[in-house]
Amino acid sequence: MSPRRNRFLPRPYQEKAVREVLTLYQDGARKMLLHLPTGAGKTVIATLIIERLLPLIDAGKVLFIAHRRELLDQTAEKLKQHLPGLAISIDQGDRRADPAAQVIIASIQSLSKRKHAYRPEQFSLIVCDECHRALAPSWVEVIEHFNDERDGDTLLLGMTATPRRTDGRSALDLFDLVAYEIGKPELQDLGYLVPIQYWGVKASLSLDQVKRSSGDFQVGALSAVMDTPHVRALTLRAWEDKAKGRKTLVFCASVRHAHRLAADFASRGHRAEVLDGRTRNREEILDRFRRGDVDLLLNYGVLTEGFDDPSIQCVLLARPTTSPLVYNQCLGRGLRTAPNKTHCTVIDIVDRSTHQLQYGVSELADLPRGWRSRGRDPFRESRAIAQIKVTDPDAFLAIKRAHSLEEIQDLLMALPSEVVVAGLDGEPVPRYAVEESSCAEEQAKSRIRDLLKQAGAVATKMIVSPPGDGKRGQIEIRLLSAEINNERYQYLQWHLERATGWRTTYAEPKMQTRRVNPRALLRSTLPEGYRIKAFDYDEAANRIVVQVPGLQQELLEEISTAFEAASGIDLKIQGQLAFNFL
Repeated sequence: MSPRRNRFLPRPYQEKAVREVLTLYQDGARKMLLHLPTGAGKTVIATLIIERLLPLIDAGKVLFIAHRRELLDQTAEKLKQHLPGLAISIDQGDRRADPAAQVIIASIQSLSKRKHAYRPEQFSLIVCDECHRALAPSWVEVIEHFNDERDGDTLLLGMTATPRRTDGRSALDLFDLVAYEIGKPELQDLGYLVPIQYWGVKASLSLDQVKRSSGDFQVGALSAVMDTPHVRALTLRAWEDKAKGRKTLVFCASVRHAHRLAADFASRGHRAEVLDGRTRNREEILDRFRRGDVDLLLNYGVLTEGFDDPSIQCVLLARPTTSPLVYNQCLGRGLRTAPNKTHCTVIDIVDRSTHQLQYGVSELADLPRGWRSRGRDPFRESRAIAQIKVTDPDAFLAIKRAHSLEEIQDLLMALPSEVVVAGLDGEPVPRYAVEESSCAEEQAKSRIRDLLKQAGAVATKMIVSPPGDGKRGQIEIRLLSAEINNERYQYLQWHLERATGWRTTYAEPKMQTRRVNPRALLRSTLPEGYRIKAFDYDEAANRIVVQVPGLQQELLEEISTAFEAASGIDLKIQGQLAFNFL
């Protein structure tokens, strides 16, 4: 029985990921990787790929491999809901799959024992969820059994949020190419993840003395370092300083550490609960946490995977790790969107000596070790730095060695203007003399106007609060743009304060800031190789007119429909028109 057209509306980037996989498959590629952050909707993408690939694989079967029961059940439920005509069966533990099913969803543990019960030639699509695990011996044996090299038409598709492993090996060692990837900043621009407010808290942990076991710090040895009165007190103070009142998930170094730290929080009047492998009332505690009746939920090794509560506002990492997988999974618990949630605060207890084996946000965001974010989002900082262009090799190396955005901005300002092709985020670099102390009001307003002009920003009003009682003066600026919370204006605000010595703030826009960045949304819908040449957004008319050179007519309607459904903004794409001008 052929599957019914699925009933959900995919996000534009999900549609793009599916399109790339199908195009590469039709071009002959048979081993592909999808790199998607936690929260990107891997199951939805897999469902779409299965649905659209089935007509191309001559009634071949589909094998979906995962390592957790929750993932197996979630995938089966999603497929049954949106492809109700498809015969789906699960092979896991005591559950045996129906050999006649068109889609087999199986745990790696069961397949490693029962792989010979299946005929590999029956399967035309093999999907490996969390495929960073696929380099483990048990996975390799299963994949080699089903993905016989002699059958050159089977598609092996891997999906992961963490392509690199602790041992330096990559999922690309098994999958030939990356069919599609999207980063955290892009999903934040699209409104599907929230930005991070990152605070690294340094402590004298001497992690170089901590033994390692099974690819991470040894539990007992790490607990002895983290579970001291001094480090626990430091952890508690950091949370009270940066995230008090925010719904918090805490990752601890051991069960004992979790219980002791919870007692410390409770002694300060905070509602703290602990989950460990022996907790009997687990669901009751989780329900109270979801309702907001618990301030901090502490755990060791229980909620790293398979737990989803979008309303989490803070992730407290009180357990250093050497594992990219563990770190990324812990971080991902707090990045999903929820009503009235603007960001996720991340508090990371790190070794003052920047231990070479400790894996942290700098490594994950591809920033220099020891990078100082000071409450900013490291992933957005990394993207901003990647768009800097300078013509001097020494300047390039100095920027690569910098350890903060402030340091980079000082470097850019000190360079001759002809050397800097593009600054942070590809924006022009402001030029001004740094004010060591507050300048007079009129001079401050003059400098602000000059910097706004350099940045191409228009202020409709400036409200001045003169200094007094030992406080700095403040200038509140109302900008014409509604987009005051993006990197461009954050950097500009930093420059305004340095140029004037006054505290500068932005007034809230009269219209609500858009949840979605329209340019980023449109970019996410375009096939690979296509670029936006012109972008004209008329906010009053709620209409965008763009030129996309070379875009074929048959794609115009599809992309416009997806964009308008996601944004509520009318879109006119001049594809062929732009193509004719080339």
